[in-house]
Amino acid sequence: MIIEIAAKGGFGGIVASGLNKTIDVDQQAAPMRQELSDAFEPDELERLSQQPYGSGADRMTYHITVTDEARHSHSFTLHEQQLPPEMLDLIDQM
Repeated sequence: MIIEIAAKGGFGGIVASGLNKTIDVDQQAAPMRQELSDAFEPDELERLSQQPYGSGADRMTYHITVTDEARHSHSFTLHEQQLPPEMLDLIDQM
C-alpha cells in the first residue's frame, strides 16, 4: 500500500511546507505497517470524510490518496477536524 498526503492551509491559508509525503507501507517495520494500514484503510478514510466539520479558519486540509496492492487508487479530502489525533500523529511521523 502506498499513502500519499498533501496538505494545505494553516495560518492565513499559507501552504504548509513539508506536508507532501509519500510512504510505502510495505517498507515499514511490522508495528508501524499495521498501524498505518488500519488508519489509512480506504473504508476508514471514507467514514472519516463523512464526519461533520465546522468552519475552521487556519485549519489544515489533507488530500490523501491510498493505492492498494491491486494498484487501485482511492482519494479523499479531509479537514483537520475530521481526523482523530492519533492519525494526525501518524501523519507527523511519516
